[in-house]
Amino acid sequence: MTAPEGSAADVFVADFEPRRGGRVLHGIRIAGAFVSSLLLGLLPPPAVHDVVVRRRDDGAEVTRIPVENPDLPGDTLRFVRGELAARGPEEFVAEWSTHP
Repeated sequence: MTAPEGSAADVFVADFEPRRGGRVLHGIRIAGAFVSSLLLGLLPPPAVHDVVVRRRDDGAEVTRIPVENPDLPGDTLRFVRGELAARGPEEFVAEWSTHP
């Protein structure tokens, strides 16, 4: 699928990045996900990554979207990338930006 001319995908890029909180907190989240998997899904696993949209030119963060279902993180990334392809840059920022 080719992005329409002037789409947000030409200006922004979306990818997974570790959740904020530093290495210790990230390690705790990974340990929690491991323990949750040992308990065969009796506890919901913690999400260890967010989908982050950045500007292609300078790498500035535009928005950070928490992965709501840690079992299917690719669904969130695919959805955001689809939004980037379908919207213009201004429209995407107006809809998704967490910065004023």
